[in-house]
Amino acid sequence: MSFSKEYIAIFLLAFGLYANTLGHKYALDDKIVITENQFTTQGFSGISDLLTTDVFVGFYGKEKNLVTGKRYRPLSLVTFAIEWQLFGKSPFMSHLINLLLYALTGMLLYTLMKIILPDKLDNPWYLTTPFIIAALYIVHPLHTEVIANIKGRDEILSLLGSLGALYYTLKWLETKKVLHMVLSSLCLFLGLFSKENAITFLFVIPVTVHYFTNYSLKDNVKSTLALVAISAAYIVIRFSLLGMPDTTEATELMNNPFVNSTTSDKFATIFYTFGIYLKLLFYPHPLTHDYYPFHIPIVGWSNIWVLLSLLIYGLMVYWTILGFKTKKPSFYGIAFYLATFSVVSNVVFPIGSFMNERFMYFPTIGYAIILGIAFTFGIYKHIPRNKNNMRLVNAVLILMLVGYSYKTISRNTVWKNDLTLALADVENSPNSAKANMSAGLSLINRAQTENDAATKRNTIISAIGYLNISLKLYPSYIQPMLLMGNAYYEIEEYENSLLYFEGCLKLRANYSFAVNNIEHVGDLGVRNGNPALAVKSYSMLISYIPNSYRLYLKLGQVYGRDLGDNITALVNFKKALELSPGNIDVLNKLGIIYSMQGQNELAIAAFTEVIQKEPDNANTLLNLGITYNNIGEKKLGDAYINKAIEIDPSLKR
Repeated sequence: MSFSKEYIAIFLLAFGLYANTLGHKYALDDKIVITENQFTTQGFSGISDLLTTDVFVGFYGKEKNLVTGKRYRPLSLVTFAIEWQLFGKSPFMSHLINLLLYALTGMLLYTLMKIILPDKLDNPWYLTTPFIIAALYIVHPLHTEVIANIKGRDEILSLLGSLGALYYTLKWLETKKVLHMVLSSLCLFLGLFSKENAITFLFVIPVTVHYFTNYSLKDNVKSTLALVAISAAYIVIRFSLLGMPDTTEATELMNNPFVNSTTSDKFATIFYTFGIYLKLLFYPHPLTHDYYPFHIPIVGWSNIWVLLSLLIYGLMVYWTILGFKTKKPSFYGIAFYLATFSVVSNVVFPIGSFMNERFMYFPTIGYAIILGIAFTFGIYKHIPRNKNNMRLVNAVLILMLVGYSYKTISRNTVWKNDLTLALADVENSPNSAKANMSAGLSLINRAQTENDAATKRNTIISAIGYLNISLKLYPSYIQPMLLMGNAYYEIEEYENSLLYFEGCLKLRANYSFAVNNIEHVGDLGVRNGNPALAVKSYSMLISYIPNSYRLYLKLGQVYGRDLGDNITALVNFKKALELSPGNIDVLNKLGIIYSMQGQNELAIAAFTEVIQKEPDNANTLLNLGITYNNIGEKKLGDAYINKAIEIDPSLKR
């Protein structure tokens, strides 16, 4: 790949479009793959774990099948681990690498287009079909999610590997050098290790050879077999490490938007999203990272847009089939689009969402090919190729490039951090329960950094507004319910906080985040001299977790120490001991209550059991000595007291 002016122009175009991302922070799923991934943040030492586990394990600490199937995409995570080792926590470096890889993708795409669609009209380089295809691809705003979000590197590396496999396959067909076949297989293998989408090039590559070369079917099959073999090796590695994927569909709405839909409505809605994808290819506005329920409505086959989408895609399939005979380059663009779109379409397997803009990262090449052909020679099959028409066509092309570029640059600013992304996209996805939840979460996080009490409260109230919308859209959505509890906690409205935390437990008993937060509210009540709040919190938890000795112990302490109700305290301590026989903390509290009630023999029995387990427990020795003194056994009592003071002199009064 020589660095002529065309390559320099493509590099500068990509760099100029995404230079404003270099100052951005980590955002969205970056925490899963980078900042909160226990393997990535180990640097080099975490690479072996990244290569042998599901992509979610480093974040969740165990296998997490949030959506159907498993996710084995180690290559991008390995690059993040290397960056962490070399540069530490540096979003700048990660954004820079994404940008450079994207520029390289554009340059490689241009190289490939020069091979399969060389200019035959003696146009200046900037008006040739290959350059226009590469330029249209680079400027397209649908790619902002992939490039501006660091996590999108899996898409970038997967496409780079796939295009590299196509390039070296064409080189092998030209030279028959084994090295080129090896490089082709290696590129596809690395593409698959980045993301599964690369598997679609098992179709794209032989189709490209069929359309644009005169090589024999035998050679085409031979080059394809090598790629099939390396893909099979990838699958064997994947299954041996992760096991067979679970094909059971997710039952949670946010991981399966069709969970409550009929099969008929499911596929009608899928075709509805197909139409939205086409619309966004031509007119990429508005853009959002969030297409979760209920941003996209569930629709039926009576919807006119569903029928129109079905008709268009039916024609696209027909033209793809026809293209194998006619070998029209524009039909190749359609075939490329359909092939690379298939694996993210929700038809082959569920993707966990209605749609996502990043899923167009591969298929946009097909769209760019169709437009590149149209602007350079396709349209002139229908209108005369004279100066006036050429000026008009070129003006439309320039307008499209400028418009796409402006949209890309402006959209990049949204990806600055979680807060800017959440607040921008909730406006574009107002009916998405997840978008509203994300906006609420980001505002809570922002409020926690505020020093001014009034500003903090106003920010939290804004967060509550978004979270309320999220829960109205999806009343059993546990994440915003938890966040509502957190929000009210931040502004010290603890009764409301408990209301929402309990709502979480009604949805999912033993939900650890809610359990911990309710207990924390109870502890806060103890510290702040609000025993009523503590009793309500601990009692609430006991109703959902009746076998926790610790909660009975805490509740007993509140009744005994803070409310002076030793009878109720004793009931709770006895229950705690029943759940945790021989527990030292419980026995100590029981001994104290018994002693306070004058049940000295029971107190002595409890304290003695503790001493048998912990002979040097100074506090228990002291309490045991005092109790013996209470029943008149002063000599024995003083012996225990003296021993306690010997162990801990601070006990001496």
